[in-house]
Amino acid sequence: MKIVCHQEIEKDFKKLKRFPSPKESLESWKRLFNSKGLKETPGIKSYPGFGSAKIYKARVVPLQENRGKSDGYRLIFQLIDDDTCLILLFSRHGLYNNERELINYIKERLK
Repeated sequence: MKIVCHQEIEKDFKKLKRFPSPKESLESWKRLFNSKGLKETPGIKSYPGFGSAKIYKARVVPLQENRGKSDGYRLIFQLIDDDTCLILLFSRHGLYNNERELINYIKERLK
């Protein structure tokens, strides 16, 4: 499967600069997702509220930290087709004030 990142994903990494290894954590998740696929990768759920777009949210284990997935990174991605995945947002739990703010960021990046 081809995994591409939204052009504004670098802005997400700037917000995460105080954490030890966000890029490495994302790369690790990409390798896992490529080998396991959508159905077998743990921590992936459908993200409703985006019409016909296939949007999913995933939990990513933070590398170099003594934390689990629940305290780790959040990844929002779209399945474009069976062979292409677009990563829309990479964040940390608690960086956004509420769910509505997060949904607005996602909708902006879907345009």
